[in-house]
Amino acid sequence: MGYVLAVDGGQSTTLSVVAKTDGHILGAGLGGPANHLHEEGAKQRCKKSLSDSLTNALKEANLTHIKFEHVVLGMTGASELMKSLIWEVLQDYVKVDHFQFEHDSVTAWAGATAGEPGVVVIGGTGSVALAVDANQNRARVGGWGYYMGDEGSAYQIALMGLSAACKGLEGRGPKTVLTEALIDYFETTDLWGVHAKIYSADMERADLAKLSKLVGDGANAGDPVCLEIMKFAAHELALLVKAAAEKVDFTGYSPLVSTAGGVWKAGKPILEPFKNEVYEAICNAKVIPPVYPPSLGALVLALKGAGVSLSDEVLNNVEKTRGKIEQKK
Repeated sequence: MGYVLAVDGGQSTTLSVVAKTDGHILGAGLGGPANHLHEEGAKQRCKKSLSDSLTNALKEANLTHIKFEHVVLGMTGASELMKSLIWEVLQDYVKVDHFQFEHDSVTAWAGATAGEPGVVVIGGTGSVALAVDANQNRARVGGWGYYMGDEGSAYQIALMGLSAACKGLEGRGPKTVLTEALIDYFETTDLWGVHAKIYSADMERADLAKLSKLVGDGANAGDPVCLEIMKFAAHELALLVKAAAEKVDFTGYSPLVSTAGGVWKAGKPILEPFKNEVYEAICNAKVIPPVYPPSLGALVLALKGAGVSLSDEVLNNVEKTRGKIEQKK
């Protein structure tokens, strides 16, 4: 019995999954973010994030230094520089011809649609969409990063929420529950206290993105400002889906459209307007919840790369042991 490694590297965390080739997940481990290598210290951080997540996964699996039959990594950005940095960490664990490096949208698609023709849209710290047709033609749109894109992402939602709170306080916009929600979140006495926290050196982009949850909570409580922000995010994410779908050939298919990333945890306030726009743009689409998370999408690809037939038994083993991944969320 051999072993495979699946890695989901995002802008907030890196998750490594170690499994046997029969589909049994043995261990999962978290590390830090793997993103934006132009930032100071990012190269070292990327390597450490992967190393930490792999070490933690191997520890939980009660394994030491082993060789994997196949490794699949779905990494945000997925540049050649990142590939070389990651290879430095993994070269002792896998042969080069069984080292599969992908953009994180690929593993998100493999998980969300279970490998069926369709589109996945990631709304995490950043945003990107990938369409894959029956001939395995791929089209990726978005993913331009926080300076040039990331529309509909948790980061953008958080920034819009911060702006709305300030406008509501000063009378430049409608009042919103976000003002008090931010004050409570940061345990300050007023919004200027929030200002000090936001602009401190301690706040990284991933920390800011977490504030999107406050917008989602406000929207679910019926706050009109929060609802508008979530509707705008849904529109931007639907545009990503539409643009990606137009670049491949879904003729004769009803493409599956699914999601990945934390923004979708807001539920109805973002899902409903998103679905409406997708159905209007792609009349034969089927919007579905993700079958698997991106980490299990990477695992499916890793098993395939190891020559494993994805039988009912193998997939049942994955399903029975996926709790090891759920515990890390």
